[in-house]
This record gives sequence, structure tokens and C-alpha cells, in this order.
Amino acid sequence: MLIVGLQGSPRKKGNTDTFLAAFLDKAARTGAAVRTIQAARAGIVPCRGCGYCETHGTCVIADDPMSTEIFGLLRQADLVVAASPVYFYGISAQLKVLVDRCQTLWSRKYVYKLKDPLADTRKGLLFSVAASRGRQLFDGVDLTVKYFFDAIDARFSHAMTYRGIESRGEISRHEGLAADIDEAVAKTVLPLVKRKKILFISKDGACRAPMAAALAQQRFGDRIRTGFGALQPASGLSVPMVRAMQRAGVDMGFRRPQHVDQALYGATPDLTVIVGADDDRRMRGIPGKKTIRWSPAQPVSSEAEAMDALRMEMAAQLDTLVQEWQ
Repeated sequence: MLIVGLQGSPRKKGNTDTFLAAFLDKAARTGAAVRTIQAARAGIVPCRGCGYCETHGTCVIADDPMSTEIFGLLRQADLVVAASPVYFYGISAQLKVLVDRCQTLWSRKYVYKLKDPLADTRKGLLFSVAASRGRQLFDGVDLTVKYFFDAIDARFSHAMTYRGIESRGEISRHEGLAADIDEAVAKTVLPLVKRKKILFISKDGACRAPMAAALAQQRFGDRIRTGFGALQPASGLSVPMVRAMQRAGVDMGFRRPQHVDQALYGATPDLTVIVGADDDRRMRGIPGKKTIRWSPAQPVSSEAEAMDALRMEMAAQLDTLVQEWQ
């Protein structure tokens, strides 16, 4: 599984940074892959409020880290942790820039009616610290982050918030922090880490493998975590395949074919499925505790009808595959 931590404080090694790092370190020890985005230093261009994403489904700013990397990480993540100090009863300006740019994902969900394959299993956590102690201190942060999680298809799990934390390093001395982190890892990380893992591999990782991985994740995500890869990855996903999935309401946006070594973030698959015919010699050394070959029909064309038929065939075969394997 992948955890993406969004570190919203502009202070290096401040309380928010320290808090998030402690959680991610603990989570990594369970076997989770972790990534931290330092919002203050990520180079994210602020939202222009132009409405382009609502008419095109993508952001008009196509060349900054948000479009080239962060959207993809948010789509790959099983758990997203939003961490921010309280500034004027809200999140930091640096994290708010990242949140505002997720209007693109909001548009794909609510304007285009597309559902991310991980939507039913992805979770969201809020970490926040503040120097003052007001009764409604975290209300603004809480509302913003909950709406953010909804936009990125993450189910809000819970918040860990601490008052009266001001001097650098003070959070590390907070009584009960370690126990709170242990509880959060047990509640939100371990159930995701313990799922069985299936890796789908096809020749270039552009069509049938990502389709199978997305359908399996959507249908059986409570039990399994899927990935897809290739020995010679294509530069992008098959456009006809992406459109076929969109017709079924499944969002394949911000995903790219990747080498098998990068799939599942280094975790060993419990099952590796080689999708389609290929030279057995090229498949030697493929990772996985068990490997099978799976042969859904090669679409006779890239026309909508052929791709829709492939999608339905693969969904039916996945039902059998998962039931027999488990």
C-alpha cells in the first residue's frame, strides 16, 4: 500500500513536520510505502479559478508538480494524511494551494461522474497542531480537510489534533503522542497492509493489465490491493481502454504504465497474473508467490463496442479468478 503525507507547515522540522514523520515512520515499519510532499517547497502553482477543469477534466496548468506528479500520487495512495498547523483557524496557505488545485479531481468526480478505483477503500487522516486552546480551534481545518478528502475520493477516518503546541519540538514531548500514533496505525494502516496483493502484467502495461487491475480493485478492494506493470512499459495508457472504463464510470486518469519492479511499491505480490500470451523466457524472474497466465480475448479493434466487450469479459473472469484464488 502507499501512504501519501501532505506536510503543510512552512517550517522545516517544526511540530507538524515532526508529527507527520513519526507517523509515517511507524507506518513504514508495517510494510507500507510512504511518500511525503512538502507543500511549502513543492513548487505548486496556485489555482487560477478559470473553470478549465470543469469543461476538460484536466487542469489548465499542465507543467507544474501538481499535474506532473502529485495528482498521480493522490490517485495511487491508499491513505492520504493532511498535516497542517492552524493559521487563523484554517490550514496553512501552502497546503491550501495544493487543496485548491484538487478542484480538478472534484470536477472529474462530480461533473464527469467518474469514480476512482480506490474510492471505496482509500482513507484520509487529519493531523493538526496549534499554539492556542480555543474551543472551536480546529473547526475550520476540519471542514476544509473533510471536503478535500471527498474531492479526492478518500473516506475521512479521523483527526489527531493537539492544542497548546508552540515551541519547536514540543510535539515530541507531548504525553500520549506515541500511543495515539500506534492506535492510528492499527486502525487505518494495518487493515490495508494486510490485504492480499495481485499484480497484473501485460506486454506494455497499457490496456488489459491496467483494466484488470482497476476492475479488480473496484470490485474486491476490501480484500485485495492490485497493481499493474510491464517489462517494457508504454508511454501512456490506451486511450480506447480509458474511454471504455469512463463509459462504465471508472476513472483511469493520472495513471501510467510502469515497470513490474515499480508496481505495488516494492511489495511482493501474493498472486501475479500474466495477462495475454508472451514469450515465457521474458517472464522469468517475475515477482510473486504464485504466477498464473490469464487469457482474456485480444480486442479485435479499438472501437467502443470491442473495448466494452473486453471490459465485461474481464469483469466476469475476475469474479472467477478471485473466488478460486481465495
